[in-house]
Amino acid sequence: MLTNNKGQNHKKQAEVSDSEEDRLSKLPEVIITQILSFLSTRESVRTSILSTRWKYIWSSVPALDLMYSDFESKAYSRDVNFQKRNVIDNFLNVVDRLLTGHSQHVLDKVQIDGSSSGTHDGARINAWICAAIKRNVHKLHLLGLDSTKPHELHQSLLSSNALVVLKLNVNVILNFPMTSTCFPNLKVLELEDLVIFKDDTSAQNLISSCPVLEDLFISRDGLHNFRTLNLTSWSLKKLVLRHYGTPDDTPDDTVQIIVIDIPALETLDIFDLGAQEYVVKDLSSIINAKLDVSNEYCGDPMSYGTCLFELLIKRIFNVKYLQLSGNTMFSLLCSNSYNVPLFRNLTYLKFFDDSDLPWKLKLVMEFLKNSPVLEVLIFEGFYFLHEEQGTPFKSDVVPTCFASHLKTIKISGGSFEGSWEMVRYFLKNAKVLKELTVKTNYEELKWLKIDCEDIFKHRRGSMTWSDGKLAISFV
Repeated sequence: MLTNNKGQNHKKQAEVSDSEEDRLSKLPEVIITQILSFLSTRESVRTSILSTRWKYIWSSVPALDLMYSDFESKAYSRDVNFQKRNVIDNFLNVVDRLLTGHSQHVLDKVQIDGSSSGTHDGARINAWICAAIKRNVHKLHLLGLDSTKPHELHQSLLSSNALVVLKLNVNVILNFPMTSTCFPNLKVLELEDLVIFKDDTSAQNLISSCPVLEDLFISRDGLHNFRTLNLTSWSLKKLVLRHYGTPDDTPDDTVQIIVIDIPALETLDIFDLGAQEYVVKDLSSIINAKLDVSNEYCGDPMSYGTCLFELLIKRIFNVKYLQLSGNTMFSLLCSNSYNVPLFRNLTYLKFFDDSDLPWKLKLVMEFLKNSPVLEVLIFEGFYFLHEEQGTPFKSDVVPTCFASHLKTIKISGGSFEGSWEMVRYFLKNAKVLKELTVKTNYEELKWLKIDCEDIFKHRRGSMTWSDGKLAISFV
């Protein structure tokens, strides 16, 4: 007697599927909504077709995450000749409806990303902010929302006791004429290019008036109505600053002075191509610093380089992790002396470069000599310049860290012009070195390989060589 195995298999699969669906559906609603909170709102709404019970569960999810790009992708999949204006209107109407129309439970997070959706009515964006604040939102991300003209941020946002994270890339004007407390529980603040401070005072008042702010990200691009960026805070632990300048900018177009007065700061990450001067107070708490700063359009490069040494490099002497760009190194080279401070706690030093500016090895050596406990040294995308008076890596002077601490050296990209003596110097003098990795072109590696074979006559180790990478390990 023949049996229909195929039909029985389908039946079993259906039973298993139903069983799995039953187990999921039997979970408490609070757990289901927590699971759905990890999805975008669009994906969460899709679950409403699973069963009657699931139909409205998505509306209880404590998160709202909407991206215009999702709406455009869906429209394109239906019709490659879709009308963009219709898609934009649909996106805006959905945000209106979901923020103000469904259940009024507390929202943990609201993220609205309108990138590539054109310009919008400022009053509408402020209405979204008010709706989110009324629902005691904890994390508010409004991104890529340009408006027909800048509008002032709704004041209800400033007094929210629930708000912990605020990320804005919206065409709003921040006006803070007085120094009264605002954002009483805000810990993370990100302000990107579309945000405009009304004046210098507004920038200073906003940052200094957030009593528990710990993490600040500011990106400035173009004309923003102020010349001094005053960053003063007693609570801030992390500062990321992006300030862009171009040759077309006039002195009134970019921030001229950056003031940093943040005693508790632990992480400092600056990309600055416009400021003429730094005024830096106590930065002795800094643990991690990344500096990519220069002013190619400054009329006095020597004064700028000296300012970097005296008012920035010397103030971060307690760092454990330090990254310096080629732009920064070139600016320091313009100073009247290589006045590198003693970095007593520095264990990780990275030189990175995305420009064609040459570095002088003498300055690199000064940093090494003043880093007695350095363990990791990295050169990434560098470009070295031959020393007119010979490389410092031919000398008998050996930094203290080479004898007892330096264990890892990584070199990649860029040009090796003038740097082979440096590599040979590392191999010869780094007595506790465990790993040296070099990535460059085949011909350059071939010559280095020959040098390394000679080193192995004096130290036990191994070497691998493939795909433009030479890796050396010592026992």
